[in-house]
Amino acid sequence: MRRRVCLRCLEPLTAPVWRDATGAPTRPPVERRTRWHRLLDPLRTDPQPAPTAREAAGAAAATVVPTCPRGHRLPPEYLDRPTIVVGLVGLTGASKSTYLTVLIDLLHEGALAPLGVSVEMDEDSAARFDDHRYRLLVQHQQLPLTLPLLGEGSSPEPFVLVLRGTGRNGAERAVNLVFFDASGEQLYRSEDMGLYGRFLYAATSLLVVLSPGVFPRLRSVADPGEASMGLARHTQMVVNLANVLRAARNLPPDAHVPDVATAVVLSKADKLRGVPDFPAGTLRDPDLRAMPLAHWFADVRANSSRLVDFLEVSGGSNLLTTVLHRLPRPTVHAVSATGADARDGGYPRIAPVGVLDPLLVLLARSGFLSAEGLDPEEYGAGLRGEWVR
Repeated sequence: MRRRVCLRCLEPLTAPVWRDATGAPTRPPVERRTRWHRLLDPLRTDPQPAPTAREAAGAAAATVVPTCPRGHRLPPEYLDRPTIVVGLVGLTGASKSTYLTVLIDLLHEGALAPLGVSVEMDEDSAARFDDHRYRLLVQHQQLPLTLPLLGEGSSPEPFVLVLRGTGRNGAERAVNLVFFDASGEQLYRSEDMGLYGRFLYAATSLLVVLSPGVFPRLRSVADPGEASMGLARHTQMVVNLANVLRAARNLPPDAHVPDVATAVVLSKADKLRGVPDFPAGTLRDPDLRAMPLAHWFADVRANSSRLVDFLEVSGGSNLLTTVLHRLPRPTVHAVSATGADARDGGYPRIAPVGVLDPLLVLLARSGFLSAEGLDPEEYGAGLRGEWVR
């Protein structure tokens, strides 16, 4: 069954509501044409008269669009595609918004073209994204901190993209890709945890963003105020994330979550290049045009293991154990969204590295891309026939 969720409130769309231009619920549009109408159409030679103002107003009122049960309007053809909902989780200052802005810009600029995948952005999302892109990628300014989730669990305006590719039999396949970015503090404050329920219920993929400065041995690269946060809050955030993820699906605390995958992003990894025993080869951008995706994923697996070893000896054993044992199907990735530290509120340059790796893993585990090379023992088991036709 295809997953469909509202873009604003992430309510499941088991039975979308159709509304007219006034917002009143109505029946879905169905064109009822008799055999007599089809016979007469080829015989029409005179152009139809222009509609009057009253007729135009009536036609506008009769136009219906699909909405969620709460009345949020859905984009054209949204219901025709399955949806991958990606939730960014991380504490304030982990560089979630910066990473997401750079990632979406790379997608929009054709980063997936070597895989035969095109990307388009929803009009609403594009209008809001332009502000983030201009501030970060044109003016090289730091983005503001992420606001907490809004009241009643409504989404802080997720970004919506459509990915189109070609299936194994040559047929086109397409998915909606929905990103929402929320403050991770709400996962260790008990009064806020309830707001995360609906997002984690709808999420099929998680991007957990960790900054290297929170690890004890790496405090020399911490941003101001970052070292004081410590690992305790991050560990509690991951524990609560895992608990709420399962509770939203009515699963026991230690149960396997088969429909979700996790990519752990070690952000600001450019700061680690001078740290002894940091596996510098894990921060890289292989050429998708020259390297088959299966080889790319084999490298991802190897690099993930190397990063886990590095972070464990950097004082993160407890946090890493929690991540690896509680979050579903995690991989660890070294990422630098900017390639340089911010100075006086701005970046000297924007040179992203490793930004695509986490998303490619999540797309493979969601079934949109082939998972060959990622999980050799499970290859083929996770592919969903409705996506890979």
